[in-house]
Amino acid sequence: MEVGQRGKFHYAWLILAGCCILQGASLGLVNNCAGVFFSPVCEELGFEMGELTFYRTLYALSSAAAMPVVAWLLLRADVRAVIGAAAVVYGASTAAMGLSSELWQWYAAGIFQGFSSSFLCTLPAPILLGNWFKKNTGTVVGIAAVFSGFMGMLGSAGFGFAIPAIGWRASYLLQGLLATGLILPVAILILRYRPEDMGLHAYGEDPEEERKNQVQEQKAAAREKSQETHAGLSVLFRQPVFYMSILIYASSCAGAYLNSFLPGRGMEAGMTLSMAAMLTSLALFGNMFSKLFLGRLCDVCGVVLVFAAAAFAAAAGHLLLLSSLPAVIMTGACIYGITMPLSTVLLPLFGRIFWKGDAYGTAFSYVSMAGTLLASPFNMLFGQFYDMTGSYRMTIIVSGCLVLLTFLLVCAAGRGELRPRRQGR
Repeated sequence: MEVGQRGKFHYAWLILAGCCILQGASLGLVNNCAGVFFSPVCEELGFEMGELTFYRTLYALSSAAAMPVVAWLLLRADVRAVIGAAAVVYGASTAAMGLSSELWQWYAAGIFQGFSSSFLCTLPAPILLGNWFKKNTGTVVGIAAVFSGFMGMLGSAGFGFAIPAIGWRASYLLQGLLATGLILPVAILILRYRPEDMGLHAYGEDPEEERKNQVQEQKAAAREKSQETHAGLSVLFRQPVFYMSILIYASSCAGAYLNSFLPGRGMEAGMTLSMAAMLTSLALFGNMFSKLFLGRLCDVCGVVLVFAAAAFAAAAGHLLLLSSLPAVIMTGACIYGITMPLSTVLLPLFGRIFWKGDAYGTAFSYVSMAGTLLASPFNMLFGQFYDMTGSYRMTIIVSGCLVLLTFLLVCAAGRGELRPRRQGR
């Protein structure tokens, strides 16, 4: 059966399925569940929270360093080899934490884990889906991102029960094996960079219209390629939206780091470990539920309007986390979950307003790199705030202020796009 033709099954749907598994097994199962391990490891080995969570800062720094390499490799190398190799490193470094007893071992594993995460968690899905879907791009990016919340929700609850039952060491090993076992087959058997690699057209692309406009598009592509090749960063440095996007990524990404500290907040409020781990699951449920609608709303109402509204709601959700009542904290965790799609769904769509084609991958990789570098200290600072005050209140307040800053920056950067309109993607 031919795929990629009108009226028949389109291979783009397999790419979407592959990106769902990719995001779920990497960003969801490993990254979003990291905080469940913090308290048990610190209690058994006597680490301070800030000392242990410094590995997350190293994770973020190494991830940022890899991001320009990701866009370059995805464009020039076989996506199956790139993502497959990254899956092996990601799973092995995660499992290695289960064999660690010294802080430096977490730090070393965090560097390898962070570097490989850039090839799995952040850039590939928006780039691949943007290449394969010429319409409803926001919807499919949101659908793929849902699986990071879904897998994270299941994983945090599962590890919350597994750690008391089999120990955190065995749970780390299980986590690493699951991540690699899910991603590697998908990378090898399904993922392809663009439909042209298989002689296909993107979903929503009209081949007849494409042939009519072939000459014009080739000229536009040549101009874009020339600009990207000969100007590179010098072009981006002249665009105010580039700096605004970096700050938006940094503030939204830093606010999402609070997710790792929700189990600690629950235990501080008197919950058991299993119950406190459910806060991460609730946050990831809010993450997953919001992603079901945010991408589609962007296609209908406009990216900037949806982005601003989601950031404001996420900032408001932080207030409930300051309560001393478990039921209110649980509600706050669910609303707080909207924070995570700000950087994983909405910012990638926001960037497509300003950068097109292969230039998008280049621009977004540098935005992600610089934004991650700015946000990375907050992984450690959030833990140190607890060490200094004996409470997570300062951590929550700072995180809430960062997400509120995201709201203000989105309104400023996209002020010309704040009216509802159909995006046409």
